[in-house]
Amino acid sequence: MYKDRFTVTKEPIKTRTLFLRVIAGTAIWAMVIPTMLIHLSLWLYQEIYFSTYEIPKMRFRDFLIMDRQKLSKLTWGQKLSCAFCAYTNGVAAWFKAVSNQTEVYSCAIKHSVFKEGQEYQKEFFEYDTFR
Repeated sequence: MYKDRFTVTKEPIKTRTLFLRVIAGTAIWAMVIPTMLIHLSLWLYQEIYFSTYEIPKMRFRDFLIMDRQKLSKLTWGQKLSCAFCAYTNGVAAWFKAVSNQTEVYSCAIKHSVFKEGQEYQKEFFEYDTFR
């Protein structure tokens, strides 16, 4: 395990100049607003579409894991970064679950090829049935 002031990783990351770290940090933290907009849009989508068709809603809190802020050995910066990662990964997992739920109720036909993440389609209709 590698640890510095703001990063805890399993693999070493290359040391960069302060300028490049500021640019990288800005790029990461600039994603807060788009992530919050995705969260809001997904909530609104569920409220309208899922409510209209009485589709069971996916609760965001079922996909959010916020526990690293309880770790005493992390600095406040690391805890803030961990909270950001937890939130964005929670939004991403929730997005995938809502997308899957939409497909279950709106288009229950298997794709012509199987890819990772399509396990929920096992009860769908076969693709060739609709050729």
